[in-house]
Amino acid sequence: MTVNIRFEEPALVVLHASGVLMRAEVDAAKRQVHDHMQSHGKQHVLAVIEEGFENLQAFVSWDDIDVDRYIQQHVIRMAIVGDLRWRDTALLFFLNGVSRFQIEYFKAGQEEFARAWLVG
Repeated sequence: MTVNIRFEEPALVVLHASGVLMRAEVDAAKRQVHDHMQSHGKQHVLAVIEEGFENLQAFVSWDDIDVDRYIQQHVIRMAIVGDLRWRDTALLFFLNGVSRFQIEYFKAGQEEFARAWLVG
């Protein structure tokens, strides 16, 4: 599996991505996050791009799905941790410029800084 989700207290969703992100897996992960947010309220999100990450599934439409708007309204802040070569792609994927929440990118190995920023 290329997307691994963990829900931590207090109010933290942790996503790990590796390999090639497949559209079906990403959509399933979004639905899990949506369901969690409906039960537990607004959340901080930490996305970790693992060393073995390759890219997004090619030739696939990455349009929003029905739960995206709800998720976007229930994210407090988002931190992304990964190799700097993925920075622009990740920020574009999460629409940094138009999202309702603050997004910050941290280079690989800075997960603790990212966690501190999320709650800071």
